[in-house]
Amino acid sequence: MPSPTTTDLPTPKSWDELEDICADLLKRLWRDPYITRNGRSGQRQHGVDIYGKPVHLQGCGSGIAGAQCKRVVELTEGDIRNEIEQATKFAPKLEEFLILTTLKRDASLQKYVRTQDWPINRVEIRFWEDLSLQLSEFDELLQKHFSGWFKKKTSKEDLIQILSEATPNDFDYNDSTGQYLYKADVDLRLIMNLSDEMESFEEPWVSKFHAKESYKQEVYLEYNGTRIETFWFVAVDGYRYYIPYPKSRDDLRISPFQYRLACILNQQPVGYGIDQGLEVAGITVDDEPVT
Repeated sequence: MPSPTTTDLPTPKSWDELEDICADLLKRLWRDPYITRNGRSGQRQHGVDIYGKPVHLQGCGSGIAGAQCKRVVELTEGDIRNEIEQATKFAPKLEEFLILTTLKRDASLQKYVRTQDWPINRVEIRFWEDLSLQLSEFDELLQKHFSGWFKKKTSKEDLIQILSEATPNDFDYNDSTGQYLYKADVDLRLIMNLSDEMESFEEPWVSKFHAKESYKQEVYLEYNGTRIETFWFVAVDGYRYYIPYPKSRDDLRISPFQYRLACILNQQPVGYGIDQGLEVAGITVDDEPVT
């Protein structure tokens, strides 16, 4: 999928949608939570659709900035001059005026705005490429206004949260690869390290199982082909159980998150159930996360 920082977002389907998008964007760029859309359709607006008090204008006259949103197929120098002349009638006087349009960048219009002596201290024109680039800085705005186009970034914390709420039925297990595929998002996998050379694990509690040999088992959290985190388990009783590392050899507690992972890993047919394995080992699930 193209990145919104390198390509245009789809243009709004209506002038009202454009104003909503621009109002949300200016609220963040101007750092003014009280951004206001000016009047309603049919009322005199003096060329101003949105106004507010940008932080960067504090101490400059009225400190008020205004914006005109133009969803059009063409914009001429005369159109721009007319909008600015209308904006000069806005009360109180504007210190800054922006023309925000869905049109593609036009060098001649940029030069026209840049080189004229306007009655407003600062006048700028922003085309859709400019607005797209600025919108790309705010994931919440992309999600709100372009949810069907933009794929939300997934953080490590998001993935851990998914695992902390998942159940064994949320995964498909492939015994030949040791992979647990998350059904709701196939980019997320838990992968067992199936190395031929397994390192032995020795702590008193493992001797409680019928088969005395036990081995360290690495489990990787992978997302979209990238290894995100490694979790450690102990394969005990002839690989019938995968038990999370307890807090210490003497403090046999695991966290609720470790228990959740163990439930997922012990779903395979060869397992006898993680609760039975923990009972044999004498390991309990702590109410508080184990650090």
